[in-house]
Amino acid sequence: MINNAAPALDKPAVEPTITHHRDKVMMLTATLARMAVGLGTFILLARFLGPAQYGRIATAIAYSVFVGLATDFGLATYAFREASAEPADAGKIVGTAVGIKAVLTIIAVLVGAPFVFSLMPIKYALILVLAFIGTQAGSFADLAIVVARVNIRFDLEAKLVVAISAAWLVMVGTVAAVTRDLLAAATAYCFSRLLYVPISWWVMRRWFKPGAFMPPIAAMRAMFVKARSYAADNILTVLSGQIDVLLFGLLLNAHDMGIYQGGARLVQAIVPFAVVLSTVYLRVLSNAAHNKLHSVFQENANRLTLEFSLLAVGAGLSFAVVGPLATQILYGAQYVTLKPLWAAFGLFAMLRFASAGYGIQLVALGRIKIRVISQIVSIGLFVGATAIVLPRFGLIAAPWLLAFSALPSFLLLSFAVRSAKRSGRYVSISIAAVLAVALLISILC
Repeated sequence: MINNAAPALDKPAVEPTITHHRDKVMMLTATLARMAVGLGTFILLARFLGPAQYGRIATAIAYSVFVGLATDFGLATYAFREASAEPADAGKIVGTAVGIKAVLTIIAVLVGAPFVFSLMPIKYALILVLAFIGTQAGSFADLAIVVARVNIRFDLEAKLVVAISAAWLVMVGTVAAVTRDLLAAATAYCFSRLLYVPISWWVMRRWFKPGAFMPPIAAMRAMFVKARSYAADNILTVLSGQIDVLLFGLLLNAHDMGIYQGGARLVQAIVPFAVVLSTVYLRVLSNAAHNKLHSVFQENANRLTLEFSLLAVGAGLSFAVVGPLATQILYGAQYVTLKPLWAAFGLFAMLRFASAGYGIQLVALGRIKIRVISQIVSIGLFVGATAIVLPRFGLIAAPWLLAFSALPSFLLLSFAVRSAKRSGRYVSISIAAVLAVALLISILC
């Protein structure tokens, strides 16, 4: 039961100077709930729909995420950073972001719908539409939750996410198991996420004044202009995590895509764990950078670097070692060809985890340009390598190409943080440790 009656929540009494373990535990709870549902949902879909049907729905979800990038526009990150610097205006800032996203979503639907239904068979077009509605609904709800993070109510987010995630898993898993039908599973996916919107907005209503989601046009225009660099960063960040599906979907058959997605979806469900958990630090880091509290920034940056280095190494080794052992238990005998692919998935997860820790420090410092450059370099090299390698080697090369796509961003972001005057003292050790373990996995696996 979510307690919605707590006193004095509009503004924290004291601005935090360090990220508390309780906040991390609450964010960890919410993140683990999201991660567990992402893993559980895709495992159930893969097992009950089979590689071919699973490949189609997983690809549809990936494409819908890509289409939705224009509507996200980096608003969650921008709103969080701005509201963290000015907590008293959090409701107004987040409400303005929601208003912009609503306008962008309407434009995207009007432009995209004719292309979808004219270029795809009606059945698969419907799958894509349902996936798009579901992913958009989830992103609207997540945007509203930003206001709770700004007000240091990670516990409220944890309760909400755990409750709604349980409903998602039961709904989608039951439909997939009973019907084993692609369209039915996509419908359940869409409907389960639509429920998230009214529930999340109702829980967060204390921070939103009447009319918060209908901001003045001038305020929306001003935020739209200021958020453009964050939009570029967000689009490239998500694209770098989804471009493998966009490209491989054109070059691999549905069965091989289903096998590939069996590993890739587990990775993609876990990697956001690092991104979301890093937002616990973003509020304190942004506030410290804004108010020139250099010692506060460095103390939190040191802890962030150490924690995320450990997470990165743990994720990489877990995928490389446990993945082959758990494949048939999770998916069944029809996914046996997935076993030799896990080492590469582990490398990708490790590099993305570490990059998230470096990247959040750059966001707090307002250094978005280097993040954008790193994503452009990564995507460009990945596209070129895929065009050359995948047609020749097929499925076995796919996860190694994915791992390669994460390397340029890791190198550029880590050295950008290392060169920043306010960076922590553990960055060099972190870089060396991650690269050493990456080499070890590559040699042994």
